[in-house]
Amino acid sequence: MAPCSIALLALGLCLGQAIHAQEGALPRPSISAEPGSEIPRGRPVTIVCRGLAGAQEFRLEKEGRPLYWGQRSPSPSEREARFLFPSMSEDTAGRYHCRYYLKSTWSALSEDLRLVLSREDVTQAPTPVPAQPSGHLAQG
Repeated sequence: MAPCSIALLALGLCLGQAIHAQEGALPRPSISAEPGSEIPRGRPVTIVCRGLAGAQEFRLEKEGRPLYWGQRSPSPSEREARFLFPSMSEDTAGRYHCRYYLKSTWSALSEDLRLVLSREDVTQAPTPVPAQPSGHLAQG
């Protein structure tokens, strides 16, 4: 084989591998919590997973186990899925990841998101403060 043919063959193999790698590899999604990752007991928290536009599904995992899947993106232009937890508790606290599905491929897992139960507890009603006497008595 001529040196030029060998060079073209090698170039074709390299390009073919690069194209195949681009087709199969999706960028990692990002994950965040609203209003933040430290939440008082009883308060709602939303986990937001962001991937590429047109993602067909998003999946939320807690500590390596699928928690929610089949969460569809509302439209092809959307890039995120929102997972609402109506009340923060010990069961909600933990380490979360997400991934998305696009063109027959699941993305890699996102970075860790750690939800922490804060010390503040909003499930308990505040103790009412008794009315203080004004010091003036009405005289009749």
